[in-house]
Amino acid sequence: MGKIGAFVAGGAVGAIVALLYAPRTGEESRAMVADKANEAWGSAQEMGAQAQAKGQEFYNNVSTRGQEVYANATAGATDAINNAAGAINDAAVKVEGARGNVKPVFTEKNDELREKIEAARQRIASQVAKNAEAAKDAADEKIPAEAEAAVDAEAQVHDADAEEKDEAEGKKDKKDKKDK
Repeated sequence: MGKIGAFVAGGAVGAIVALLYAPRTGEESRAMVADKANEAWGSAQEMGAQAQAKGQEFYNNVSTRGQEVYANATAGATDAINNAAGAINDAAVKVEGARGNVKPVFTEKNDELREKIEAARQRIASQVAKNAEAAKDAADEKIPAEAEAAVDAEAQVHDADAEEKDEAEGKKDKKDKKDK
C-alpha cells in the first residue's frame, strides 16, 4: 500500500504544480485537472485490480503449495509408520526365532546341570557310606582293644581292692591280737 499511496500522492502533487504553472484559463485548467484526476483514478483502480489479482494468485499458489506439503508430509509420515511397523514385526519374528533357539539350549544346559548335580550327590553319598564303613571298622577294631583294656583295668581295680581288703583285715587282725 505504501508504493501505491506514494504514487497517488506524487500524481496529486504533480497535478497541483501543473495547475499552478499552466498558462490556461481556469475552466480549461479545471477540465484538464478533472481529466488528469480521472486518469489517475482509473490508473489507481487498475493498479488495485492488478494488486488484487496478484494477491489472489499468490494466495492460490501458497494454498496449493501448502496442500502439496501437507500431502507429502502425510504420505511421508504414513510411510515412516508403515516402515516402523514392518521393522517391529521383523524384530518380533527374529526375537521369537531366537527365543525358540535359546529355549532348547537352556533346557539342555539345565538337564546337563541336573545330571552333574545328581552325579555329585551320588559321589558324596558313596563317600559318606565309605567313611561310615571305615569308621565302623575302626570302631570294631578299637572296641575289642578297649574292651580288653577295660577288663584289664577292672581286674587291676579288683586286685587293688582285694589287696586293700587284705591289708585292712591284716591290720584289724593285728589290732585285735594286740588288744587281747
